[in-house]
Amino acid sequence: MKLTRYFVMMVLMLTISTQALSSESTPNFRLTTLAGETVSNESLKGKPTLLMFWASWCETCQAELPRLKTLYEQKKEKGLQALAIGFRDEEANIRGYVQDHRGTFSFPTAYDVNNRVSESFGARATPTFVLLDAQGRVVLVHVGGGFLQDPAFKKFIQEM
Repeated sequence: MKLTRYFVMMVLMLTISTQALSSESTPNFRLTTLAGETVSNESLKGKPTLLMFWASWCETCQAELPRLKTLYEQKKEKGLQALAIGFRDEEANIRGYVQDHRGTFSFPTAYDVNNRVSESFGARATPTFVLLDAQGRVVLVHVGGGFLQDPAFKKFIQEM
């Protein structure tokens, strides 16, 4: 019975994992990157931004991070910003993973102390991707892997 309920919940979660939220403004937040720079909802305005909430123990995250790097490298000249935000993990684990995979992190990475920023975005699972437009509005939320195949995301990137 528990297995059936779990399976139904997973199917339901996958069905609703992508949401278009074009008019929702970004929650106010301020983070310090692992490099010591401050990033906030205000500092990200002006360019579209892809946030990735992740954890070092998450195998899906480990597969998606190199894909995020590739996308960022391809689109940064067109203005795309990327920010990886470690959450639901220990800061030492996030720092260690970034250190061990330096080549992957060509974009800023921050640690979400006490999961406050992730909670304000409604990120409860790893990975959670949040796409912001240049005005700082939430355009799309995607939970799980396969973000690059999301039709709404593809459309947004093509229109950049």
